[in-house]
Amino acid sequence: MLFRPLALLCAVAILAGLFLPWISTPLGANLSPWDALPAFDRVAVETYLTEAPNDVRLFLFSFVLAALFVLLALVGQERRWLAFLTGLSIVGLAGLLVWRTRETLGIVELQWTMDEANRLLALATDVLGPGGWAWIGGGALLLLLGVFDPGRAKPRAATTSRW
Repeated sequence: MLFRPLALLCAVAILAGLFLPWISTPLGANLSPWDALPAFDRVAVETYLTEAPNDVRLFLFSFVLAALFVLLALVGQERRWLAFLTGLSIVGLAGLLVWRTRETLGIVELQWTMDEANRLLALATDVLGPGGWAWIGGGALLLLLGVFDPGRAKPRAATTSRW
């Protein structure tokens, strides 16, 4: 990838989202996905993953994909399709959650005006912490890089001089 450093930064931001607070509660406690893991033992985690909905599995799998992308990018073997797949899993899941939340709250069809977009952004800012923004932002940018990155520059063949 031509934009490998930027893609690597996006994947690291996704992984950082695992440790950063996602939701600020009115009680002042910040919740992050990593804080929930020590509460489970191995058997409980295995049981939870086998019985978890596909949305939860996709959420956890997005971190696995980001970690795989980071490892491959560090050795210079990153792939555009992996960047695209990682970003698509995050953006797709975020879109699905917004759609389901809209249905649950009984909100009518979105008008997609600038006022509606500003209102949705204000609501998201009230709920999401830095971990959620890092996850969504890193995933969206990684998806764009997976689509629009032109690839590595081709090395020029050595030409012999006529002189």
